[in-house]
Amino acid sequence: MTALYSVNLKKVRENPAESLHTRFKSLDCSIMELADDIAYGVHDLEDAIVTGMVNPHQWQAAHFALKQIPSAWLHENIDSISQRLFSDKHFERKQAIGALVNFFITNVRWKLTANFDEPLLRYNAELPPEVIAALGVFKKFVWDYVIRNVDTQRIEYKGQRMLTEMFQIFESDPERLLPRNTANRWRNAPEERKKRIICDYIAGMSDAHALRVYQQL
Repeated sequence: MTALYSVNLKKVRENPAESLHTRFKSLDCSIMELADDIAYGVHDLEDAIVTGMVNPHQWQAAHFALKQIPSAWLHENIDSISQRLFSDKHFERKQAIGALVNFFITNVRWKLTANFDEPLLRYNAELPPEVIAALGVFKKFVWDYVIRNVDTQRIEYKGQRMLTEMFQIFESDPERLLPRNTANRWRNAPEERKKRIICDYIAGMSDAHALRVYQQL
């Protein structure tokens, strides 16, 4: 179980940026990236538990990996949190998720970047190596059991195929099939921009609207 969710803390300590995203970023960007990572690791896990995509047996390896991380808070709380995550009681699951989010947020610290004088570039938000390691365990669990889930992959493939087919259909007769305003923009756009007009129109659709349009074509 340790190999599946092992985290190289030495590598994280030597170069924490490799565990996140880009090497140089503004303060607000670093905050948003951390927020995205926390949402991906914690809230996507909650959704997977609620919908029955994951179960306590699958969680055991991640639980074990979290207990190996040198964090006093995890050592003290992860057993209780793991139990409450899969509780039949809604409020207990919410308490566990809230405790995890609070753990990650309260461990955010400011890092001084000596290469820049501009305040928004000089400071970045980051997590200590052991907290990055913990977040990595959550993200890997979501990746293994949710993102790579066969049903999820089939839905994603179906969505990609639907969008591709919609683009091809609109491109085949844009003046007849696109809404009037979009068709006018397409007509007046230079040749190299015409595909972008169609892409932007599709990208602006909600999932429900895209499905309705696709069914009408």
